[in-house]
Amino acid sequence: MFATIKATFYTLKLTQKKFPNIHDKNNKANAFRHALWNILIAKECAKFSRDFKVVLNWTKKITDWHEDFSVNEEMARLMDLHNNAFGRNKFLPWKEETVNSIAELLIKELSNAILVTKKSEIKKLVHKLIYLEK
Repeated sequence: MFATIKATFYTLKLTQKKFPNIHDKNNKANAFRHALWNILIAKECAKFSRDFKVVLNWTKKITDWHEDFSVNEEMARLMDLHNNAFGRNKFLPWKEETVNSIAELLIKELSNAILVTKKSEIKKLVHKLIYLEK
């Protein structure tokens, strides 16, 4: 649990540094924060377990719980879940990268992020970050 809290704190700190006071909207900054959060939870937890399947399952469990626990409109919740999964999918290829390097890689991914307006669009965009508003 300590690794999860540490990753959460660092995610908020880094996101605020990169996107001051705008990452609480349904925008690209929010997509960045959710993806980074999942990568950093997995990265921190991997210090205690080299079983990456267990690490990613924990990461999914805790971030899904967060989305169930916090009240959010349906599209915003789906966006967050999608970007969480995007981050978990990037963990293995990026696990050896530094946190700052991961942040820069995610910022590059934001240039390909897709604005979605309908639920049906989300499932088609597995390999892209998504956002709801500019």
